[in-house]
Amino acid sequence: AVVSTQSTGKKKKLNFQEEKRMSEEVELQTLLTKLLIDDLERRKSNPEAGSDDVVEAEDPAELESKYTNHLDTLNKMFAELDDRRKKRDVPDYLCGKISFEIMKDPVTTPSGVTYERANLEEHLQRVGHFDPLTREPLKREKLIPNLAMKEVIEDFLEKNPWAEYY
Repeated sequence: AVVSTQSTGKKKKLNFQEEKRMSEEVELQTLLTKLLIDDLERRKSNPEAGSDDVVEAEDPAELESKYTNHLDTLNKMFAELDDRRKKRDVPDYLCGKISFEIMKDPVTTPSGVTYERANLEEHLQRVGHFDPLTREPLKREKLIPNLAMKEVIEDFLEKNPWAEYY
């Protein structure tokens, strides 16, 4: 019950941080878009007040085109971040059945269930020599490293560095 409560608390905290991050990204995109539009309007109303690198007044059509390109680039950049804006979630199959955290050293029991080694060994020591899920007798020597799962987890963490803190 304690582990479950801790896991729920961690997930709530991460979800809150995720919502805040997404909100800040939307706010930043809105601000940058407004700044570009305001700058365009300012330069159109006062052609002589261009940037320092522009000495002559710019053609209004060229100016409009230039700012449209800037806005397109900005929107494309934020569109590429849409995947990151989506809720970040760690698939359940990467998490241990005892701690519900991402496994670092996955092991498989003779019954085929995969656990985080440290959590399962602690269970065997404190609670008893049986599989926590199947309740079948289990000894430490019967644990088999799940190398395929370890590779899947490492690949996931490499592609999703935020998950290290999950």
